[in-house]
Amino acid sequence: MAADDMAQAATTSTEDRKKNVMRQLNGTSFLTLEHVGYFALVVLMPVLLLMGAEIAIQLWQNSNSSSSGGTILPLAYTIEPVMRYVDTSAAVTLTAAFVVLAPLMYCLRRRVSAEYAKRPGYNTRVGYKLPVYTALGILAALTVGAFVTMISIFLNSLANIGVSGANIGQMYTQQFLPALLAFAVFGMAAWYSMWFAKGKDTSKMFVGVVSLLAVVMAIALFVTTLTLNHQTKPNNSGPIQTQPYQVPPDSYNDYLQY
Repeated sequence: MAADDMAQAATTSTEDRKKNVMRQLNGTSFLTLEHVGYFALVVLMPVLLLMGAEIAIQLWQNSNSSSSGGTILPLAYTIEPVMRYVDTSAAVTLTAAFVVLAPLMYCLRRRVSAEYAKRPGYNTRVGYKLPVYTALGILAALTVGAFVTMISIFLNSLANIGVSGANIGQMYTQQFLPALLAFAVFGMAAWYSMWFAKGKDTSKMFVGVVSLLAVVMAIALFVTTLTLNHQTKPNNSGPIQTQPYQVPPDSYNDYLQY
């Protein structure tokens, strides 16, 4: 009798644990949404950081009347003096994006990290693995693309050695260095996603680095915008002088005779 009671109690306890686990896993819809949003920011923030660096550099090049060089991303911004308002508006938009998205990324990391601990079986679900591996694939592709760009620029520089008119130094400063920066930023994010997929969570360090870069970039873009918008260009032509129209004497006499 006692053995039957113990077996029944054990069965009831096992069923209760299964129901508790199923209840936790079935209530993870909002967690999955946060999880997807977090890894979307893991991909988006490096792209925005590189775009911000590109816009800031080109705005300063425009203010110094220098020619635009290579771009960090395939999406290039053509900077012209008549388009300065549009370009500074893009800088302000990116500044606002950093102000909003950096705290959002931090809050999502805190939220999902706490929920992971409450749901031990969540890391086996498709809703957990799919965003992680999708972000890893995108970041790995961007990293490889930046590396290929670096190699192509290096080979191009070797092929142009001794060629008249080939500016190899400009090739490295305006094309190779931006590609190297993209390789470093995307590589860092891809490295984090790879370790996360393997079960090692270094989110605290990663989010801290990205948030610091976002703050620096937001300040740089905003200061650049203020500086450019408040620059005054000297007007060498001077004010327009209005003078009365002078009629040639001969023409005036001919008009009276007519």
